[in-house]
Amino acid sequence: MPELPEVETIVRGLRRKLIGKKIGPIRVLSRQVVVDPPRRFRQALQGAIIREIGRKGKFILIACDREVLLITHLRMTGQFLLVPREQAPDKHTHVIFDLEGDACQLRYRDVRKFGWLAIKNPEEGSRSLLEALGPDALEITAAAFFQGLRPKKRAIKSLLLDQTFLCGLGNIYVDESLYRAGIHPLTRADTLSREQALLLHRHIGQVLKQAIRAKGTTVSDYRGPEGIVGGFQRYLRVYDRTGEACEACGALIQKSRVGGRGTHTCPACQPLH
Repeated sequence: MPELPEVETIVRGLRRKLIGKKIGPIRVLSRQVVVDPPRRFRQALQGAIIREIGRKGKFILIACDREVLLITHLRMTGQFLLVPREQAPDKHTHVIFDLEGDACQLRYRDVRKFGWLAIKNPEEGSRSLLEALGPDALEITAAAFFQGLRPKKRAIKSLLLDQTFLCGLGNIYVDESLYRAGIHPLTRADTLSREQALLLHRHIGQVLKQAIRAKGTTVSDYRGPEGIVGGFQRYLRVYDRTGEACEACGALIQKSRVGGRGTHTCPACQPLH
């Protein structure tokens, strides 16, 4: 599933290409991925000019004139791709946006069709979905992060994956951040010392920024808007490295399950106290 670095990479790529573009005819090839009735979806967006593209956690926000906001969550295999209009869409392409005066189209592609696109108008009060999210993992201060942990009696990994506590993190970057901070994923959040919390906050920021510079992590389906794969998989230290030697101590990386999620740890560098 695309996490904060992948979504940020997509947003930056789309922003470079789409700001100021007018949306032309839209084809909805799969009703499953569009939350709104297709006719309303097309009417709201066709002819609109794209003013800003941003994100909140893992959500992509495309703001147009007419006070229309297109919200997208890519879930597991969703992709936004800029594709030459003469290129035939494949069977996994579900929505096609023509762009006036542009040789490319914006296409939403999704192998598993778990992602979705929705049109929201501010007057509908429909931003509650976004308002329920916690602070962004790249924006929260160290002090606020520590204060947020203090009353939580949950396993630290499960808490970090909770988007209402902190938005943007997923399995890859939680495992990597906890490893680098030397914290076991099952450690109860309220037992972390101030020093441990500040160390974890620092590593979360460092891991996310390094992954953004590498244009995300491609383990399977993730691609940037121009079809380019990410490069952070070359820097993974525990995620997807089960049975390999820890770079720091030589112990074998183990895989377990925490909160139903596959979890990668070094038993020596991340002891459970």
